[in-house]
Amino acid sequence: MVGFATVIAIGIVIGSISVSMIIFWDSQTISKFSEYGDEIKVGNVKFDVQYVTNYEFLEKDKAQQEFQELYIETGPNPGLLSKSSEIPEGVYFQIQITANNTGNETVELTGGQFFLYDINNKKHGAKFIGYGESELTVLELEPNNPITVTTQFDIQYDDEMRYTVGIIPDRYGLQDSQEMAFICVKNC
Repeated sequence: MVGFATVIAIGIVIGSISVSMIIFWDSQTISKFSEYGDEIKVGNVKFDVQYVTNYEFLEKDKAQQEFQELYIETGPNPGLLSKSSEIPEGVYFQIQITANNTGNETVELTGGQFFLYDINNKKHGAKFIGYGESELTVLELEPNNPITVTTQFDIQYDDEMRYTVGIIPDRYGLQDSQEMAFICVKNC
């Protein structure tokens, strides 16, 4: 009787460890790395990320200025959002992103999934300015309908520094992917 209970207890322990390991390995994130000019795939989306240039000033378009005046300052939650600055603390390091959804379902893509890393792994989030239609905000990426957008990062630029763009899935977009991508875009 004691031997049978022991076998059952050991079986339960081994079974629960096996299930835990399957769940653990299934939820692991895979990191991919790419050099300048190479496409990289995250989930069902192919990305081509290129460095464009640096800006010391990016002017908002009229629609964005009106939105900020009406919604941010006097909207339902005044003060909840802050105005985006046209003048960076350093420079605006701008990149161009071409994304092509090769899957069968629409994928959401946001600027919050893109980060710029320097050689010291200092992480810079993308900044939305509102300068035009080509700026990345929130997009519904339809299957087989590639888009090209730009986004920028407010950084203290160094000509000699190696810069890498990270594409990190989050709950707002690319959420079905378990892959992160890192693409060298400057001084590779």
